[in-house]
Amino acid sequence: MDSETKKLTPLKFLPDRQDTPWGSIEYKLADLGFIDSMASEGWLGGNTLSDIMQTYLERVSGETSFDWYGTQFPVLIKRMHVKGRTPIHLNPDDESAEQRYDAFGKTALWYVEDAGKDAALYLGFKKAVGAEQLYQASLDGSVDSLLHKVKPGKGEFYLITPGTVYAAKDVTILEISEASELSFNLETDLEEAFDLIDLGAWSNPLPRPEGSLIVSLPQFTANRIPLSQALKSHRDLDDTFLLYITLEGEAIIEADNNNYKAKKGELVMVPAEVTDFALLPAAPGTVILEVRMDPRPDDDIVSEPVDDGRQD
Repeated sequence: MDSETKKLTPLKFLPDRQDTPWGSIEYKLADLGFIDSMASEGWLGGNTLSDIMQTYLERVSGETSFDWYGTQFPVLIKRMHVKGRTPIHLNPDDESAEQRYDAFGKTALWYVEDAGKDAALYLGFKKAVGAEQLYQASLDGSVDSLLHKVKPGKGEFYLITPGTVYAAKDVTILEISEASELSFNLETDLEEAFDLIDLGAWSNPLPRPEGSLIVSLPQFTANRIPLSQALKSHRDLDDTFLLYITLEGEAIIEADNNNYKAKKGELVMVPAEVTDFALLPAAPGTVILEVRMDPRPDDDIVSEPVDDGRQD
């Protein structure tokens, strides 16, 4: 049996750390070109995520993802260790990013892993601002006075929608987002991004969770699952990759008589092809975050697989 017909198994990846002026970014799962996560074990160990996608296509991501994104893995997972304060950024939406930059936009979910004594999130504006007011405040350095400031607590979720200005201070954040790092710094990219800014007052875009559901978006769905007992999955009708990140405790993914451990903070990918597996707690109080892609609406902005410039 050659490798292209051999059945896929759950995958773990090596982290890739990048230092920044305000702390560091640890890429847990990324198919970005300049960051390309490498499988760490198993018969695919040593292969990058982009190579795995090129070879196994929808067997990895599922037909829904493949129909919309082609060989681009659609989700990015990273951890941000913020010691100081990040610059103020905003992300474009899918339509603007595609039209202007031939790229994906970015919607992001933030999970607060840890919050220091000076922890703060800056999300949007306290109240609606005028374009001229924001422009002048950005030039004279007083824009902070316009921002909506949140004192985050460990275990909280925040959704960063396109157009929302945001920054973070003294906090560790797990970010789940579209596979894009396209964002704009309000200090250096103001004129380029000015018409993309949401000038309205910030309001929490996360609906009240129903059961385990945190958010369901065209780009990804996230579920928080307390794992107090074994959960068996038979997903013959499912059509998606599954990402499991251990938020608390330790989890085990059991598939094909093999165990894949995920300690706190670790990630395991279950390819779409793996339909029969189990989730088991390996420590009391285990909580996992499940990230998946559900079917996208027919009128979504991504109307064709993205041409990412790669050769099939």
